[in-house]
Amino acid sequence: MNRKRVGSNLDSMFEGLGELGELEDVRLLTQKKILARQLDRARKNGNVSISEMARRMGTSRMAVHSLLDLTKPTMTIDSVSRAAAALGAQLEMKVVSRGAPVRPPAKPKRKAA
Repeated sequence: MNRKRVGSNLDSMFEGLGELGELEDVRLLTQKKILARQLDRARKNGNVSISEMARRMGTSRMAVHSLLDLTKPTMTIDSVSRAAAALGAQLEMKVVSRGAPVRPPAKPKRKAA
């Protein structure tokens, strides 16, 4: 039997999630978690404390904790770029075609009261 393993690649992990909007939310959260882990790894490898990272970024320790929080990473391109620069790195991004454009599902219309 040649059975493909579930989760053998990132896309297969998302199969069967249901609504397209849910799938995109999961992908986005996964990407944010990956970035947060990379930033935290770079911080630890450089022996940079949260306080020092915040000072270098010109922000608060709470903002750095929020950026690195894997349970609900909140970030903007600007904050990730400043965090990378504070750690002696740079943010690199690219847009990769996945084929057909993805359209979020239509929101249900509200009934008039």
